Amino acid sequence: MRKILTALLALAIVVYGAAVLSKPVPAKAGCRAPIKILTVGDSITEGATMAGSVSDAYRAELGRLLDAACQPHEFVVAAKGGTTCDYWTDKLPGLMATHRPNVVLIDCGTNNRLDTKTPAQRAAFGALYRSLFDTVMDSDPDVLAWPAWIQYSAGTTNAACTAHGPIPWLRASQAMVNDELYRAMINVIDEWGDRIPSFIDYQGIPEGYLDDCGVHPTPGGYDMMGTIAYRKIAEKLGLPQVPEPCGLTGRRDGYPVPARKPCSAIGV
Repeated sequence: MRKILTALLALAIVVYGAAVLSKPVPAKAGCRAPIKILTVGDSITEGATMAGSVSDAYRAELGRLLDAACQPHEFVVAAKGGTTCDYWTDKLPGLMATHRPNVVLIDCGTNNRLDTKTPAQRAAFGALYRSLFDTVMDSDPDVLAWPAWIQYSAGTTNAACTAHGPIPWLRASQAMVNDELYRAMINVIDEWGDRIPSFIDYQGIPEGYLDDCGVHPTPGGYDMMGTIAYRKIAEKLGLPQVPEPCGLTGRRDGYPVPARKPCSAIGV
């Protein structure tokens, strides 16, 4: 029986896109009740780099900040490199039922190429993204979820990037992805109220925090993502706030740039 259960568990992990569950975290004296955080996405959520290594991605810094805030937590990682948002449509119900998370963070769309799509096809992508959050919200009356504007990059023609080569379409496509995410989600945020409090905005992370291929964050970029995510979660859960990372830019070319703290130098 034990062998059968082990085999079924291994199969479930494969089916759900390499979902990895950490050991449950017990409550700590004087701290808040533990929470479970489901992180869904592609290689950026997975923590991949073009060199082939895998890290804890933004969860390392997010977890450190949660620990500092006396917020016990447990991460469930549902991430698979190269996937588009529609990869998760038939997997989210099982993830929600199996893991019963308190918080869901979805960061997909980098691999959805929209610059070659018609307006109707782009709108269909937005509707699909919205359906992910409908699934999450319908699965649990108490769950909180955050959509994320994807990090904005230009790709690269760097000769050191041999895995993908030049990716000239990224800049145009990602701008369209973020526009469609906004159009799709603004009504969901209105519909679900505080259960989807706001967007986590990764657009402003400077390209200097990306790897040689201009796709995956450097370790410093992942730390910046973790801080940005923590600030949004802390705002909703009433945790101690931390400063916004320095060096963030505006949304993208042609959009107003908010007043943000500059960096004298960006360490990558």
